[in-house]
Amino acid sequence: MKNEKILVVEDERIIAIDLQRRLERFGYRVVGIAAAGNQAIDMVNQHSPDIILMDIMLVGDIDGIETATIIKNEYAIPVIFLTAYSDEKTLERAKVAEPSGYILKPFKDKELYTTIDISLYKYRVDKQLKRQQRWSTAILHSIGDGIIATSTDEKISLLNPIAEKITGWSEAEVIGKYIADIIELEDMSESGHTKMALPGAKASIQRNRPFTFKSCYLANRFGEKLQVEGSLSSITDKNGDFEGLVLAIRDMTTVKKLSEAVAYHTSHDKLTGLSNRDNFSLVLEKIIEKQKNSEEIYALAYIDIDRFKIINDTCGHSTADTMLEEISSIIKNFSDKADYSARLGGDQFGLIVKAKNKREVTKKIQILHEAFHKNKLDWEGKVFAFDTSIGVTLIREDSKNVSEVLAEADDACLLAKEEGGNRIKLYEQEESQFTQRRGEMEWVSKLSKALDENRFELYIQEIRPLSGGSADYSKGEILIRMRDEEGNIVMPADFIPAAERYNIMPQIDRWVIRQSIELHLKNIANGRLTDIKELSVNLSAQSMSDESIQEFIKKEFTRTGISPSTICFEITETAAITNMSSAHEFINDLKQTGCSFALDDFGSGFSSFNYLKNLPVDYLKIDGVFVKNMHEDDENRAMVEAINNMGQIMGKKTIAEFVCNARIIQMLEEIGVDFAQGYEIATPQPLYID
Repeated sequence: MKNEKILVVEDERIIAIDLQRRLERFGYRVVGIAAAGNQAIDMVNQHSPDIILMDIMLVGDIDGIETATIIKNEYAIPVIFLTAYSDEKTLERAKVAEPSGYILKPFKDKELYTTIDISLYKYRVDKQLKRQQRWSTAILHSIGDGIIATSTDEKISLLNPIAEKITGWSEAEVIGKYIADIIELEDMSESGHTKMALPGAKASIQRNRPFTFKSCYLANRFGEKLQVEGSLSSITDKNGDFEGLVLAIRDMTTVKKLSEAVAYHTSHDKLTGLSNRDNFSLVLEKIIEKQKNSEEIYALAYIDIDRFKIINDTCGHSTADTMLEEISSIIKNFSDKADYSARLGGDQFGLIVKAKNKREVTKKIQILHEAFHKNKLDWEGKVFAFDTSIGVTLIREDSKNVSEVLAEADDACLLAKEEGGNRIKLYEQEESQFTQRRGEMEWVSKLSKALDENRFELYIQEIRPLSGGSADYSKGEILIRMRDEEGNIVMPADFIPAAERYNIMPQIDRWVIRQSIELHLKNIANGRLTDIKELSVNLSAQSMSDESIQEFIKKEFTRTGISPSTICFEITETAAITNMSSAHEFINDLKQTGCSFALDDFGSGFSSFNYLKNLPVDYLKIDGVFVKNMHEDDENRAMVEAINNMGQIMGKKTIAEFVCNARIIQMLEEIGVDFAQGYEIATPQPLYID
């Protein structure tokens, strides 16, 4: 049983309490919880902890890195960073504090325990080493680094095991050799690599401070080139007389690779390996700027898979993902070194093509389009073609910005789909106003006419309580469909983006609210769907910003006589955080009537919890991207469990979406999730049948 004293520095109270419970289970003693840097320093003075767990983002004047640096310099107490931030800038800043560990949220108990145990061990060893001779103190100052010590004549007198591993030499082999005989450094730069000589004894004495180096290559005994950083310091006695040199080398190869891997995953799509939209936009921005002073021709192709929603619904997510991977593979094989591709989201891809002229652009895209069409997806005897609609726009000297270029290609792609799909459409600048007006009026006309002719239909999908849950009733999410003029069903993914773009969602939301209430009351009167006690109705971000929607909802409650407790409004994270203050007032106002709220697609990371405490929602809908394959992916299962635990701590019910098999249901029950929704529970059915 351990009894080391630990100080927790975390401004999220709930996370801090959860962390305290974990630590106490390990046998550690939590002597305090601080939310701010200055408070943490005061507690260090008061409690003298053995180790500190520090969040980087804190309230107050100084953040976790600054606080850790002060503690390192004044108290020499080890600090482990617990943070959700892994960007390059934060990592570089964190190095200044020389933390004993750096753990990314969310983390597992084993990872936390191991890091603390190792950090405490390293700290105890370091204290013991400081009691040794002066030269030993200097040599082993950076424990864990490769350490090489020399005598006054620059001949090696000590090589620690880490240095042996880095250089490839054993201590016995190099004792008495000059340090320059085994250390060969190259300075890494964009212009190339140049050899870098370490300062000798005389220069080190005159320098009177350590010589540091970063971003260097070290060629070891076996010809391997390691990325290293370190410092060369002189050792002096109490009188200041020179006693030798100590070289500390840190192998950064693994860290650099990890940093590169993090950067790669930040800038690339996980499924396809293509660049993601953000990184693609950065490249596009550079090309737009370059095009202002260049004779080269660049074009942007916006690629959309026709009828992908049908394939996804018919064949399932796994088969649809396979199709996306094959599409991306075709794009990769088609692209040359001058081209640049990305997955822009869902079933949309982007490709920047370099060519000699407009004709060559057209030819290249035509070849790509034919390559798509030649491929087929075979699923249980059904064959689906890789039909795509492609919008192309030339990047011109007068192209203003990324948004404009993407919008042009998107407009051309939309027009290609409206004309039947499986075709290429080139954006013509001189027709831009006509094209834009035509697209807007067509969508406005279609949606407005559907509202006027009552051609929207409502479906309901059951949200069922799981065994062990506190609720004894089922809920149901209201889903909308549209009938086109030919009587065909149009899925929401096809018309909701257009409705949002042209601000028609508030009208649609009002229609859904009114119809949901009226049809639910008819079901009650007819004894249908009696197990459904609460309706979940989606509200768009536009409706959340519409001040009149609240009065409309209250009037509907009064007009129909329905109990407001029957209605739960689902809002997305984006809608909620766009204007946190307004969202808070909106939710509180309607909750006073008796209705409830759910936060949809929750799970974008620990950063979500920063605003969750400010939103008085009743339910958290765990993002289906974590749920649908949690039976095969331990990381996704851990994420579902973490979100559920946080929800329970904060007194909110949890709902798992995309539940597609019995194994997932079993796992959700074991975790303690309250409700489940998905095709394994129930498929959508019409809300009301005459």
